[in-house]
Amino acid sequence: MSNWKFARRPWGVAALCALTLSYSACASRLAMVDDRGQAISKSEVAAKKSNKNFWLYTVGGGALSFGASFFVGSMVERNAESDSRTALWAITGVGTVVGTILFANTGRVHDFNQAVEAVKDDHQGVISKDIETEKQKQDRIADERRKLDNERKKQEAEREELLRKIRAKQTKEKP
Repeated sequence: MSNWKFARRPWGVAALCALTLSYSACASRLAMVDDRGQAISKSEVAAKKSNKNFWLYTVGGGALSFGASFFVGSMVERNAESDSRTALWAITGVGTVVGTILFANTGRVHDFNQAVEAVKDDHQGVISKDIETEKQKQDRIADERRKLDNERKKQEAEREELLRKIRAKQTKEKP
């Protein structure tokens, strides 16, 4: 008897397809917000998006799906009692198409996620510039405060000197 009896039943094939589709959800899209929680526009993502991973995953996934489904089809065909190769090519075709679609979707999602990360990095650069500008502003304020403190101390010293001279002059004038 065959170990692939479940593949002969329609519900077995449907269950296998449903399981495969449920596992494809692991290629989820990133949220379109940056590190500060501000929304990232679709136009920013579209400007950074490429199709490199889409084509790579589509071609590689198609080849992998073809090989795996051809293997499964040949196992089913070996145990089938008919001389036609319909089961082999049907399983191979369906498996190749489904696998290619799933891999292509994963590649597209990967491209999208990379574009979102690139936009986040751009926003992070803006944040870094803002932080650097704020630090420079605070340094300038601190320098001004030190200068004003030094000037105030000088003025206090001058005042004390003048008061001392006035008191000395007043004590000389008193007989």
